[in-house]
Amino acid sequence: MLVFSRLGKKGNFGNHLFQIASTIGIAIKNAHGFAFPRWEYAKYFIYDFPLYDEKLKYHLIKENTYHFSNIELKEGNYDLNGWFQSEKYFNVDAVKMCFKFRPEIINQVKIKYKKALSKKYILISVRRGDFVNNPYYFQLDYKYYFLAITRNFNDWQNRTLIFTSDDIEYCKKHFQFLPNAIFIEKSNVIEQLALGSLCHDFVISNSTFSWWMAWLGENKESKVLRPIKNFRGKFGTINNDKDYFPERWLAFNSKSERIELKYYKLIVKGEFLKAIENVSYYYRFSVKEVKRFIKKIIGRK
Repeated sequence: MLVFSRLGKKGNFGNHLFQIASTIGIAIKNAHGFAFPRWEYAKYFIYDFPLYDEKLKYHLIKENTYHFSNIELKEGNYDLNGWFQSEKYFNVDAVKMCFKFRPEIINQVKIKYKKALSKKYILISVRRGDFVNNPYYFQLDYKYYFLAITRNFNDWQNRTLIFTSDDIEYCKKHFQFLPNAIFIEKSNVIEQLALGSLCHDFVISNSTFSWWMAWLGENKESKVLRPIKNFRGKFGTINNDKDYFPERWLAFNSKSERIELKYYKLIVKGEFLKAIENVSYYYRFSVKEVKRFIKKIIGRK
């Protein structure tokens, strides 16, 4: 038996999906059963996730590397602990089956977003949260999303551009000038993920939630645009993210592209807002450092 006893306690929703999917894949590959603790999101899916027996003893298996590493299990009970963020761990058919939403949820989403889904569309998943100015994560700005759309979808002006985000105001400030843009507001993670499962073409960020929106929705004809990497700096060197994005997804480097001058208003506004954001971040960072320094000095007295 293979379990993931820390499900729900390690990371957010996107992380949970990776932990479940990888547990299932590793278990099936090794001819083991799998089970999980109670999970708050289980009620939204058709599959009845088996519950693990807390009374049993389990051998702990820790993730040794961020990139894919083959895991072989002998007989016994095992408990995974780590991120396991690679499709290479999955049994794709089993995971697709386990993450099918209940019909009533899909129907609600289809009704609510009937207009957005009425013609060909591209879903753009913008995740910001704790990613902005995070020293560990590769940084994406407005240029990435805009250029990923305009450089990779020749018919983008004839499609509906569906923006979903944990900071939808950011999307509106930058992209509301686009007449074919729709902004998904007041929606929870389940509704957003269910919407993603109905879409086929994507521009995603380097968040696990964006990853899953694309993975659950893609088909053989899909085009998924993703960042060139997940992590950056020394952290990225230590944690090799080579297996994070599926190879079939298209890496897009916005640094090598320029926005056309006819969109100068977007450039001016985008750079202005980015400058304000950076000043605000470094101000907060400086205040924290000063407070930490003062506490250190006071502690010496």
